[in-house]
Amino acid sequence: MISQPVLYSEWTKIRSVRSLVWSLVAGVAMLVVLGPVVCGAHGDGEAASADFDPVKLGFWGLNFAQVAVAVFAMLSIGGEYETGTIRTSLAAVPQRGRFYVHKLLVAAGLSLAVAIPTALLTFFLSQRLLDEHGVSFGDPGTVRAVICLALYFPLLSLLFMGITAMFRSLVPAMGLLLPVLFLLSPLSMQVPGLREVVQFLPDRAGQYAAMTLRPDADVSYTAWLGLPIMAAWTAVAVFGGWRVLRSHDA
Repeated sequence: MISQPVLYSEWTKIRSVRSLVWSLVAGVAMLVVLGPVVCGAHGDGEAASADFDPVKLGFWGLNFAQVAVAVFAMLSIGGEYETGTIRTSLAAVPQRGRFYVHKLLVAAGLSLAVAIPTALLTFFLSQRLLDEHGVSFGDPGTVRAVICLALYFPLLSLLFMGITAMFRSLVPAMGLLLPVLFLLSPLSMQVPGLREVVQFLPDRAGQYAAMTLRPDADVSYTAWLGLPIMAAWTAVAVFGGWRVLRSHDA
């Protein structure tokens, strides 16, 4: 059962830790600023290429914004392990499943709340700057792309919170996951022998759903399947985090 006092306590934790607030703000800022800047500066040149995708160019900032959102998610649960406040939290809410669910709900809900207006603002601003090369909201694929972008933030938050809960520590989670998200995953898509596997990783699938209007020959599934693939990974991570939290001492 959802408890308002537990939700409020988790909300208080987030808004009282500056690093949590600023990491989410940074994610929003990078998404809103970087894509439109690229559209305004290089839109004409990009439009001349055969594989030009106005939505992909407009949402280009997601490549960097996702790292800030991942940091927000890892800090929201990993920070309690690092400071030892996880013991106090579990003393206040002894039912570990209830504690875990409320923490996930607040972080994912906050991510969704900021992602919806951010996705819409980024779309309209970037397409306006592309001028005649842009697309309108309602054109084929645009509504799906905006919806998937808005859902990418909360799914990414849940994914990284679940994985951090499995690690039960902030340092290894950041040390292992951020390089994969920021470097190894996108670079591996350029390697033919790895592309067939890497395309099914959660970040690749989620971004493909949000950042394309045209089918990609290098991806073996449609954009509509990208978000379900990411959601499946997220469900596994959340379940794994719950299992570890339930079976290990804080």
